[in-house]
Amino acid sequence: MSSAITLHDAARVLKVHYMTVYRYIRQGRLPATQVGREWRIERTDLAEFRAARRTSRPAARTSGGTRRTPPPAPADWVGRLEASLLAGDERGALGVLESALAAGHDLYGAYLDVLGPALARIGERWATGRLDIFEEHRATGIAQRILGQIGPRFAPRGRRRGTVLIGAPAGEHHGLPIAMTADLMRHEGWRVSDVGADMPAEAFAAAARRADDLVAVCVGVTMRAALPAARAAIAAVRRDAADVPCFVGGAAVTCEGDALGLGAHRWASSPRDLVAALETLATH
Repeated sequence: MSSAITLHDAARVLKVHYMTVYRYIRQGRLPATQVGREWRIERTDLAEFRAARRTSRPAARTSGGTRRTPPPAPADWVGRLEASLLAGDERGALGVLESALAAGHDLYGAYLDVLGPALARIGERWATGRLDIFEEHRATGIAQRILGQIGPRFAPRGRRRGTVLIGAPAGEHHGLPIAMTADLMRHEGWRVSDVGADMPAEAFAAAARRADDLVAVCVGVTMRAALPAARAAIAAVRRDAADVPCFVGGAAVTCEGDALGLGAHRWASSPRDLVAALETLATH
């Protein structure tokens, strides 16, 4: 006999409306599996969720008149988002990130501490043969569309700072880290020219020439096979914009020496590091 129960049965156990249970599932708070048009919830998952709800409720008022509230158990946002992405559940994945933001994550946390690690797990599973390529591509497509919904909310209004050009060189097909970093820079008020992935060196240089008030160029490289193309892109940019600081980062660039060897001015060890370095440019 299966240990899974229906959404309506779970609602009776939790003493809530069945749509409330559906919302828990969509937010990634309650694990569930969709079978046809129905949702199935494992009894063990429901019991854990029910116990977590109890511990997160306020305790009874003490004799001194104060109310003590035990902290809720930390949510596994990464695991929940990974599960939604692998299931092809776009609404559910968006709901997980929305819940993470509502729980206190800022844009940096949502992108770098939740979405980034979830995608890294999926990429690792594909690389080790535990996922089909369509599953990895589907998850990436969902993530890209979610960025389009969340990122613009955090872009400040009003006058923008100078322009930052960001992209990935020819042969580098991972554009999602570029898009996430671009959103974080927009969040800080920069105008961003995001030319995406697989950008030929001369096209990179042309984008730099045509940018208004260019203050920095950022090249992201995830695949080591794309390092020669990154070197060519940096050289092409620096021929036309020698005085503009050029940053390089990504999983394929592991230290300052690597960055200098590619011809860049500086290494960006992470998106947070890059944003902080851009801030120092603005103060000079």
